[in-house]
Order: sequence, then C-alpha cells, then structure tokens
Amino acid sequence: MVLHTAFHDQNFQRRERGRMQVKREMEVSNESGFCPLTGIYKSRWNSPSLPQTPLLSLPSFLLSSLPPPTLRKPAYIDSISGDSISYGELRSLTNVVACTLHSLGVKKGDVVLIVSPNFLHFPLLVLGVMAIGAIFSTANFLHTRLELETQIQDSNPAIIFTTQELEPKLDGLIARPLIIVEQFIDEVVHCGEPHNGELLLANVTISQGDTAALMYSSGTTGMSKAVVCSHHNLIAMSCLLSHVWNANGTGVCNDIYMCVVPLFHMFGLSMFVCGVLAVRSTTVILRKYSLEEMLIGIEEYGVTRLPAVPPMVIQLVKSHDKTKEYELGSLKEVICSGASIGKEHMEQFSKCYPHVKISQCYGLTETNGPITLCNGINGRFQVSIGRLVPSMEAKIVDVRTQKPLPPLKCGELCVRGPPVMQGYFKNQEATSHAIDREGWLQTGDLCFIDTYGLVYIVDRIKELIKYKGYQVAPAELEEILATHPEIHDAAVIPYVDEEAGEIPMACVVKREASNVKEEDIITFMASKVAPYKKVRKVVFVNIIPRSPSGKILRRQLKALGTHQKMEISSRL
Repeated sequence: MVLHTAFHDQNFQRRERGRMQVKREMEVSNESGFCPLTGIYKSRWNSPSLPQTPLLSLPSFLLSSLPPPTLRKPAYIDSISGDSISYGELRSLTNVVACTLHSLGVKKGDVVLIVSPNFLHFPLLVLGVMAIGAIFSTANFLHTRLELETQIQDSNPAIIFTTQELEPKLDGLIARPLIIVEQFIDEVVHCGEPHNGELLLANVTISQGDTAALMYSSGTTGMSKAVVCSHHNLIAMSCLLSHVWNANGTGVCNDIYMCVVPLFHMFGLSMFVCGVLAVRSTTVILRKYSLEEMLIGIEEYGVTRLPAVPPMVIQLVKSHDKTKEYELGSLKEVICSGASIGKEHMEQFSKCYPHVKISQCYGLTETNGPITLCNGINGRFQVSIGRLVPSMEAKIVDVRTQKPLPPLKCGELCVRGPPVMQGYFKNQEATSHAIDREGWLQTGDLCFIDTYGLVYIVDRIKELIKYKGYQVAPAELEEILATHPEIHDAAVIPYVDEEAGEIPMACVVKREASNVKEEDIITFMASKVAPYKKVRKVVFVNIIPRSPSGKILRRQLKALGTHQKMEISSRL
C-alpha cells in the first residue's frame, strides 16, 4: 500500500510538472505570439480589416474619402522654400497628372520611371502614375549611366521623368524624349482640372491585384532585382501602418514627419506615401540630406517624428554640441531602419537627446515596407526591431534543417502576410527561391524572437563569415569597431583563406589625423571577442559604400579587395 501510494504520488507529481510545463509554454505563447503546434509567431496587435473591394487602387484608397477639414491640411511641405500641397490639392492634382500622362500616350500597364532626388511633388507623381493604372518605378539617381541603362533594359519604361541636372546621364537611353520634372510639374500645377478628367479615370479599371510599382532591391550581396508590388500590397501596408500609428483611433494623426530618406527607396515610399497619407499627417520633405538643413526644418516646422537611417543617427550623436544651437523640443521619436544600429550608438543617442525616443523598425523591399515596429514598447531606446505589425506571421527556422524554432532560438526569419510582394519581375527562378508554396518569404536575415514577441536581428545569413566551422556575424564586430576612438567608419567582410576557409577582415575609415595601425585594431578587437571572432586583417579605405537606406554594400568592398589583390598574412 505504501509502494502504491508512493507510485501514485510520483505519477501525480509528474502530471503536475507536465501541466505546469504546458502552462508555462502557453504563457510564453501568449506573450510571444508563438504557437508550439505550428511553429508560427503571430502579431500581438489586433488585425484591421483590409478593403475587400476588388476594384481599388492605392491613390483611390488614400484620397477618395477625405473629410472636409483634412482637405485644407498640408500633406507635404518643402523644408527650404515652405511651399506646400494640401490634401485637397494632392487629390485634384493626382487626377491632373494621370490625365496628362494619358495625353502623352501612357496606358495601363506601362512602366513610368522616375530618376530624381526628393522634391515636393515626388509623391504626386507616384500617385498620378498609379491612378491611371501605369506602373511606378524608380532608380537611384546616383547610379552611373551603365547602371541606369541595365535597369532601363530590364523594366523597359514607356517614359522617364528626371531633373535638368540628371538629363545628360539618361539622354538617349530610351527612344522617347525625357520629361523634365521641374517643367512638367510647373505645367500641371497651373493648368487646373482637366476637361473630362473624372470621366477618363472612371473608365480606367484598376484591381487590387494589378501591379502598382516595380521597386528595385538594394543589391547589397548580389544583383539588384525588381520587386513586383501590387496595389493590394501597398494598400495593406497603408492599413497596417495606420492601425499602429493611429493611437487615438480617430483616423487623423497630428504628428509632423520629416522625410530625409530617399523617396525612391521603399523605406521612403512606404512611410511617406502609404503611411503618412493613411493617417492624414503632414510630411516635411528635405530635398537633399544635410545635418544643418534637417535641424533647421525640425525647429521651423515642429517636427515630431523622424524616420532615419543609422549614419544619420550616428551623425546626430557626434554633432551633439552643434545641435544644441537648435530648438528640437518638438521631436518625440527617431525611427531608425535600413540597417542595424548598435546598442552603443543607441545608448549614446539617448544620453545626448534624453527627451527623444529612439526606436527601430524592419522591412524589406520585398515586404513593401516595415513589418516590425516598436510602437507601444516602453523605454527611451529599443535594441529590438519591435513586434510584428498586424496581419503578419513569422517563423524562425533552423538554417540547416528548416524546422521552426521556439522563442530565443536563432534562425532565418521567414514572414507571411498581405504586404509580401508578388515576386521578382521576369524572374520566376528567383521568386521560387524567395517564396515557398505556402507563401513564406525567406528574408535571409538571421534573427530570434524573445518571449515577449520582440524581434532581434543578428546578421544577414549570406554575410556570415565561416571561420573553421564557426559562424561569425560581421554586424557584431562592426558594432565593436565603431567604439574605437580613432575609427570613423568600418565594415567587416570575409576573406578566403586556405586553412580557415574565411577570415574576418575589417575595412576601416580612419578619423581625421589618426595614426592608428592595423596591429592596433587587431589587438583592440582581440580583447573584446572570442578567439574565433577575432579580426585577422585590416585594410584602410577612404569610404564604406552604403545603400540609400544605410546598408553596407559588402559586394563592392569584396570587389575592391579583389581588384587591389591585397596581400594577406593571416593571423590564425
């Protein structure tokens, strides 16, 4: 009887432990959004209802139901001149642009390319192109003529908009004459409502599934590819950003945003066309980034939120003494994206600007904008990239086995949801590699999700350095290098080694007047990381090439190393 009781007690205790374990797992699941049965993380935000109307374009969704008070509200302001476009003007001028494009022979499905820096009427061109059913596309205006020619051959635009300054770089790349944006906008703004304009647009049938934009990926590790973005993708992004940003539930946000990032990049397009218009807020547009002009604009227009990229945040820290000359009390938050920013830089920013929250968000061209945001997360800065936006699902999968992983386990981030692209333009092979049959997009980013549903980036999987079987994350080493007092900028890339496979090599931009040597940096790093992570070679360069969103263009650095045929004496 005693044995039976003991056996019963043991069974009872095992069952209790099992129940407690299940309870703990469920608690983790509730906090993190993770389902142990499916391996899927779900957003903790309630999902908004997305428009179900099949025939709907992004411009119509954003502008067709404007309340009367909003019509007079500035949608966009030029930071330097003070010129502005109200919501009412934006709606009427969108129709004018669409009808003018029609008169130029542009029809539904044609690609319209814009090659230009930021300017006040850039969003107007975006909306006008999409309103007639044409496909909006952009190119980095800093590209060489050869790079622009490659992209033009790929997308085959019907017409190209550009500036007078950039005209020589593009002249002759398509049969039709270039359209100079300054002249085009001047004519459009002063011509008034087109005759029969409403009737013309009413006869253009645009469905949510139609292609709205071709946006080219950054090409940080390989060739840039054209991402096919549907009206549905961009409408979904507008809805999701509005749902998260619209804290007061009124549909109108009184924040003043400043646009210092390129509008030709998906970060700029999603934030300042999809997001800001959806919450009926105001954007102050800076034509060309400069720290001084940005500070003047924040002060003059009472900017409250500043989406930025890491180099801008770092510059704000380094120039703190200068920024004290400006009244920045209106600024509530800096939203950093485009590339990872180190904890050290975030801590320094918080010390310099204690009244400003610094947060991160994460997205890809392939996701039509940010799919994680830090809204609602407490603290002056957030090392994580935030939580999944509404309607998004995620998996963290083991890089080798492809099995889904629970919270705190590191693997590749895969995402699924309404903003995910249709695929890569004319590249079914690349599309099938990126998106599986269940709709999961492989981001290529090594991440983990904690027990509270916060997402953390470790590095790009393709950029991991394989040293003697160990995996070394360049971003971790770059964060440490950034703390060296004599380093202005740095990037870490792999260098092929016969014995080790690859060794971490640091490409370093010295601070002005610095005499730091390779040996100094190697010693500095050796004291801060595990032996397999040590930097074993340093080369000094004039600049670290970066994309408009702040990502390091490692492909260019690797090419530089190949061309220079650098001699390596590996320190294994």
